[in-house]
Amino acid sequence: MTNRNTGSDTEKPAVWIDANIHATEVTGTNVALNLAQTLLEGYGSDVQATRLLDQSVYYIVPRLNPDGAALALAERPRFVRSGVRPYPWQDKAEGLHEEDIDGDGRILQMRIQDPNGDWKVSELDPRLMQKRKPHEQGGVYYRLYPEGHLLDFDGFTIKVAPKPEGLDFNRNFPFEWRVEGEQHGAGPYPASEPEIRAVVDFIAHHPNINIAITYHTFSRVILRCYSTKPDDEMETADLWVYKKIGEIGAQLTGYRCVSTYHDFKYHPKEVTTGAFDDWIYDHLGAFAFTIELWDLPDAAGIKERKFIDWFRDHPHEDDLAILKFVDQHGGADAYVPWYPFDHPQLGKVELGGWNRMYTWSNPPEDLLQAEVERNIPFALALGDLLPHLAINELQAQSLGDGKYHLELRVENTGFLPTYTSVQGKNRKAPRPVRVELELSEGVTILDGRRKFELGHLEGRSNKLDVATIWVDDDTDNRARTEWTLRGYPGAVVAVHVLSDRAGSLHKQIELP
Repeated sequence: MTNRNTGSDTEKPAVWIDANIHATEVTGTNVALNLAQTLLEGYGSDVQATRLLDQSVYYIVPRLNPDGAALALAERPRFVRSGVRPYPWQDKAEGLHEEDIDGDGRILQMRIQDPNGDWKVSELDPRLMQKRKPHEQGGVYYRLYPEGHLLDFDGFTIKVAPKPEGLDFNRNFPFEWRVEGEQHGAGPYPASEPEIRAVVDFIAHHPNINIAITYHTFSRVILRCYSTKPDDEMETADLWVYKKIGEIGAQLTGYRCVSTYHDFKYHPKEVTTGAFDDWIYDHLGAFAFTIELWDLPDAAGIKERKFIDWFRDHPHEDDLAILKFVDQHGGADAYVPWYPFDHPQLGKVELGGWNRMYTWSNPPEDLLQAEVERNIPFALALGDLLPHLAINELQAQSLGDGKYHLELRVENTGFLPTYTSVQGKNRKAPRPVRVELELSEGVTILDGRRKFELGHLEGRSNKLDVATIWVDDDTDNRARTEWTLRGYPGAVVAVHVLSDRAGSLHKQIELP
């Protein structure tokens, strides 16, 4: 999305937006589409939208995983993590496979009475299930399972089978990629899946991308790199910029911004690799954020919880607070009272519990638009952080005897530098700013070069100190160069200022 009358997309600095890489996390699609609508409807009337489309470009992929999302949104849904092809094996493993067994269009939970079960009916609300205490004896207990069928059931042992579609697209990117035996779902090789290969190929061929957001659900959190190492092993200057951008995001969305490594690990001693945000930052030097939209516990008033640890241990009163919130704001079947069902393999069971697709994984319908809209200002603000080249002055002066002095002054008017990040500079991902002259016939260069490298230009991101005691406000965002030409009055010289990340400029001047 850009105004092509002010230049092609590849000659402007860019923001990348994608969503719905995981099949059931469809809220991000709505954010991406709402962002597109906001830019389109605002162009010409809203100052920010007009500025962004005139000067920049947004690459938006509203649904990166259309096949997986189609399954999740089907009349009789199936929930997969990402891709729909069998992986890592062609055949299904034995055990319980999650599916809608009674054909009501929902995938709920099953409970079965068992004296050795881990669960009991809640003491706070009989619809809820409560964890049995380690020392508790003598009650009525249950086992809880996903709603589904069993493959190769022996009549006695029940285990939940791994999904036959075991791919996780957000482990398939070429950053510290690991084989199946080390990390489940990463695919047979980096970017093996066509959806991910398309993303990697597009971004690799669009070096104008400076900032990226990938929308997921859930937790109401803005995650920043890295997933695999602590902050003190990161480029310090980049960490400061990451935190500053995250601070803007937190103010505009109300979400916290945290490090994935420090605050969002699924296991305290394990890390995830092959993620999109780590890849685009580490390999290409673009600042990337994973935004986990929506959070049911947070919406129910459970604030400042530890994102992952809460699922391992929290007071049962939290469950009641969440249920009461869903009773008030969710749909009629957000939480389903338990009802009997004759399971073809297990006999008498009960179905019910959470209809998680539109409670936990995504907001209830009535709350969706508000959750979407709170994320648009941050997505727009990212466009105002991009580097932008500007020609401060281009002047030709006659020196007499057919000689001319040509001077060019260029500056970066943006927040980010023309190399985006220190990591980008270290990786040599973006080329330095360079200038090329295009001369009319009969014009020659006496001093200077037709192609000249100006180097990278800083923005304002290297000047984050807020104290005024020691101020060192260098003009390191500026550069100048000059030539001596032989020519004639009226001859045209075209000047091309080229940058991978900050846009390219083309201007002509007539010799006086």
